[in-house]
Amino acid sequence: MSEAFKELLIKQRESKKDKLLGIAMVVAAVVSLLSSLLIHFLFLFGAIAFGILSYVVYFRKMKVEYEYTYMDRELRIDSIYNESKRKSVVVLDLNKMEILAKENSHHLDSYKNRQVKEMDFSTGEEDTEELSTYVMYYKGTDKYYLSLTDDFVKAIRQLMPHKVKAD
Repeated sequence: MSEAFKELLIKQRESKKDKLLGIAMVVAAVVSLLSSLLIHFLFLFGAIAFGILSYVVYFRKMKVEYEYTYMDRELRIDSIYNESKRKSVVVLDLNKMEILAKENSHHLDSYKNRQVKEMDFSTGEEDTEELSTYVMYYKGTDKYYLSLTDDFVKAIRQLMPHKVKAD
């Protein structure tokens, strides 16, 4: 049996909701700081709390990249925050995968009414020449959104042609 090894690093687009949340927290911190100077010093606690909250929730995870590593029937997905902190998100045994197909593929029609847990590890953008958004149904309980290249999908398809729909 031949082993295949592929790696792919993608950058996730920052959502508008996250951007607005970060701006709102920074504004709340500044308003609390000004209020502590002008009104009462107890507002300083709010400024500190909003400052810490904006750092922990928003700024530490501002740039998110996903690294997909495929090696012989196993797909490992890691998150990389601000190009410095790596976190292993999930390891998928592709023998338990039901289907991998492009997001708008007709092969996914019979899966649409399932109640599954959805996880998005894609770029969050429209398909480009290099990357396409794929959907993977896994173990009947999970649905993953992945941004993959044709070369990456071809490597998976070599070992699992009946589960990977590339059209």
